[in-house]
Amino acid sequence: MNLIRIFTLCILILTFSLSNSLAVEVKENCDCQDLRQISLQQPAMKGDDIWELQYQLKELGFYKGALNSTYDWNTYLAFRNFQYSKGLEETGVVTEQTWLDLADELNKRLPIETSNNKLALPKGEVSILVNGYKRQMIVYSDGEPFHTFPVAVGKPSTKSPVGEWAVIAKDKDWGGGFGVRWMRLNVPWGIYGIHGTNKPGSIGRAASHGCIRMFNRDVKVLFEWVKIGTRVKIIGPRDKVEMKYDIRPGRVGEDVLILQEELRKHGFNPGYTDGRFGKDSKQAMEELKYLYGLTDDLVADKNVFYILNIK
Repeated sequence: MNLIRIFTLCILILTFSLSNSLAVEVKENCDCQDLRQISLQQPAMKGDDIWELQYQLKELGFYKGALNSTYDWNTYLAFRNFQYSKGLEETGVVTEQTWLDLADELNKRLPIETSNNKLALPKGEVSILVNGYKRQMIVYSDGEPFHTFPVAVGKPSTKSPVGEWAVIAKDKDWGGGFGVRWMRLNVPWGIYGIHGTNKPGSIGRAASHGCIRMFNRDVKVLFEWVKIGTRVKIIGPRDKVEMKYDIRPGRVGEDVLILQEELRKHGFNPGYTDGRFGKDSKQAMEELKYLYGLTDDLVADKNVFYILNIK
C-alpha cells in the first residue's frame, strides 16, 4: 500500500511539473523515501540520506569533512567511531536502527520534547506559523498561541517555501520518509507538505528538501487539529529571487510572491502571499497604478518595481 501511495505521489509530481512548465520552474522536493542500508561500496553510494548522516555525525563531532552526500572512506570511519562511542558493533553499515541511535545521541545535546497525544483540541480556528529560523511550529487558536512543536525545515540548498499557504490534502500511514501523516500545502512551484519522519534526529534542524518534518507522535496530534483549508505561514531564510521579467496577471511563482510582499509593505492588499497573481493581486495592482498615474494594464513592470523598491 505504501508503494502505491509513493507511486501516486510520483505521478502527481510529474503531472504537476508538466502542467506548470510554462508558468514557473518546478523544483524537486520531498525526498521522503524508505530507509535503505548504507555501506562502503565501489562506486561509493550517494544520496540525500548520506548528506543527513554526515550532517548529524558532524553535529556530534565525529565527521570533519564536507557534506558531499557520498558514503566515502571518511564518512565510513566517522560512522564507525560513532558506533564505537555507543558500544555498538563497529560494522560501518547504516541501518534503520542507526537513525534512532543518532536521534538519541543528538537529543542529549539539544533536548527536544515531543507532545502528549492527549492534548486537548483547540477550540477556535486553527492556523499555523512555521518559523524556519527557530525550527519551530506554533499552532494558533483564534489567533492566540495554543501549542508549539519542534520541526525540521529545508536544508540550505533546498529551503522551505516562505509564504502564506493552505492545507489542500491530508492522508495517513504513508510510512517511510513521510512518517505516519501527510498534509500537503498549496505551494505552486513544487510538492511540499507537513509530515512525519523516519529520521527523528533531523527534528530541530535544517535537513529536509523543503517539507516540514515532525516527530511522528507530534504529527498525529496536529493531523487531528488541521482541516482542509487551514492556513500555514512559513517564515525563514530564502534564496534571492531575480526579477527578470514583467509580471502579468495569471502568473505563478516566487517572483509573484515577492511582488505581493512588497505591495503589502506599501499599503496595498494583494491577499495571501502565495505566489499567484489572482484577483486580490490584480486589485492591488490596479490601485497602485491609479495612485501613481501609470498605464492601467495590471502589469508589474520596471516602473512598478521602482516604486516598490524591488531589485
